[in-house]
Amino acid sequence: MATVVALLLGLLPVAAQETASPNLARLKALDLEELVEIKVDVVYGASKFAQKTTEAPSSITIISSDEIKRYGHRTLADVLQSVPGFHVSYDRNYSFLGARGINLGDFNSRMLLLIDGHRINNNLTDGAYIGTEFLLDVDLIDKVEIVRGPGSVLYGNNAFFGVINVVTRRGGQVDGLEVSGAYASFDTYQGRATFGKSLTNGLELLFSGTLYDSAGPDRLFYKEFNNPEHNNGVARNMDGDSFGSVFGSLSYRYFTLSGGFISREKINPTALRFTTFNDPRLRTVDDRSYVDLKYAQEFPDVVDVTARVYYDRNDFKIRYPVGEPVVSAVYDEVQAGEWWGAELQLTHHLWEKHIIAVGAEYRDDFRQEKSGSATLPASRDRQSHGVFVQGDFALLKNLHINSGARYDQYGEYDPSFNPRLALIYNPFEQSTLKALYGSAFRSPNFLELSDPRFQDIKPEEITSYELVYEQGIGRHLRSSIAGFYNQMDDLIVFEAGRFDNVDAESRGVELSLEGNWPGGIRGRAGYSIQKTGNRNSSSGFTDSPEHLIKFNLSVPLVKEKLFGSLEYQYTSSRYTTVTDGSGDVIRGMDAGGFGILNFTLLSRNLLKDLEISASVYNLLDKSYADPSTRYHVQDKLPRDGRTFRLKLSYRF
Repeated sequence: MATVVALLLGLLPVAAQETASPNLARLKALDLEELVEIKVDVVYGASKFAQKTTEAPSSITIISSDEIKRYGHRTLADVLQSVPGFHVSYDRNYSFLGARGINLGDFNSRMLLLIDGHRINNNLTDGAYIGTEFLLDVDLIDKVEIVRGPGSVLYGNNAFFGVINVVTRRGGQVDGLEVSGAYASFDTYQGRATFGKSLTNGLELLFSGTLYDSAGPDRLFYKEFNNPEHNNGVARNMDGDSFGSVFGSLSYRYFTLSGGFISREKINPTALRFTTFNDPRLRTVDDRSYVDLKYAQEFPDVVDVTARVYYDRNDFKIRYPVGEPVVSAVYDEVQAGEWWGAELQLTHHLWEKHIIAVGAEYRDDFRQEKSGSATLPASRDRQSHGVFVQGDFALLKNLHINSGARYDQYGEYDPSFNPRLALIYNPFEQSTLKALYGSAFRSPNFLELSDPRFQDIKPEEITSYELVYEQGIGRHLRSSIAGFYNQMDDLIVFEAGRFDNVDAESRGVELSLEGNWPGGIRGRAGYSIQKTGNRNSSSGFTDSPEHLIKFNLSVPLVKEKLFGSLEYQYTSSRYTTVTDGSGDVIRGMDAGGFGILNFTLLSRNLLKDLEISASVYNLLDKSYADPSTRYHVQDKLPRDGRTFRLKLSYRF
């Protein structure tokens, strides 16, 4: 670990000295292949307009569709697990994303998730699904933009730790019919059919459908139920997972109509608190859908207009078996949410050096309901609106400032005002220094407010300070080091049977090194050290690893036809908590640190238009576990050992 840190730190000053002198003549002499090698990625989600990542007012990571295929990522959770500074935990039902030391196991409500700029967080938990419950098949992803740091200046609620914008493939990129099929461990099957086309009259369309079914492990052991009455702690055939999803988009001139739907059913083997162990009736059903109409047109030398109107729906159902098997009672809980909204943004370019954007958003959560025999009925609605202004100004040729502010009225809470300020300086060629400041908020969600006992909780607030230095090293390498400090006020946590506000802080350093060499060699290494603390007490937070190491390397074994890719992910130990019989939260046994190795072979065009991949996950069969959530009697939940997947894709 120390070697990785020393190597990355050592490269930065050396690279700065080597690239300080102008080399315009060398740039002009580069051929097309060499120019591609030093290309800087473009990001949209950081400022709501396209810009180079080196000019964006955030620390950015871009994951391309090619990288997703090379490393055999099965879900968005797999993609995000590979990103420096992020870690993902799994409770055998949902995947929970940790960002810079915070993962509270509450449905990812502090990270804003977008699909092509459309907000995917629901209006029940304000959560964002990222596992098999995510609405989009990963084969439809063109790239994933990870924008770190508070984003409320542009997006309002939930953009607390960052924004993840999933950009989908266009119909012209598919250009025909594409089908894929996969078989994996635990009798897992997945099939997809996608049709896309760009017509000569300007019409572009894409439609895709996916089916997935997995039996899951046939045997899972939980020591907390290790007695004869509970099958000696063994849950048998209790991890089934299935879904069906569709996604489509239709574009013509300035308009794009897009939408998607997923229905996912998951059997839960962990026996949530008070439920019967080893009972397949403990299961959840999630339905998520949306439709979005977007208008985007540029009026040269006047203004660029972007507007959208949308409708979303989210339905959730869980069945709780309580008592002894066979004779136990069954209780249902049903939640339903519907909402619609509209957005408008005007962007003006001044003298090709300055950009000013203003925008407004309105949203009506007209349905938020909870009912059933297992819960107190609750019904709410919520209206919100926000306005923002943002400017990007070139003060000097190598210095520009990005600043903005947003005003939000969210439900019945006091208005929220969130600024952002970024100074971006290029001291040398291929060098970028960013000084970043911003704030964000998260209002209590419907779940947190649905019990009358919790009406006194306050909205969360975060103030963030960050310094980022990025350095290109020759034509093939780029390094980055980022230091951050986050002060969180009134963070909403679940303790002693109720929601409450606490103050917290996190600080850390992230280092990364990316490589892109001729012939298709790709690599990335990252190390994060982060510390999180509760400012109201000496305790920390569960599922908060201090160290994260990521390493990815993809090498062509046969030129342009066969690639071998290795991925290593290390997560240091995390402490856990569990609620005892009296309702008190006590510390559990630490979830030990672990390192996971994944390997994927990807072939392209060994046969024309055929793509084959074979992946082995947790190659060394490492035994490890994640901290549980507040819904469990266990303090840790074991993850899978060695698994595999075989996948074929063919384009007609």
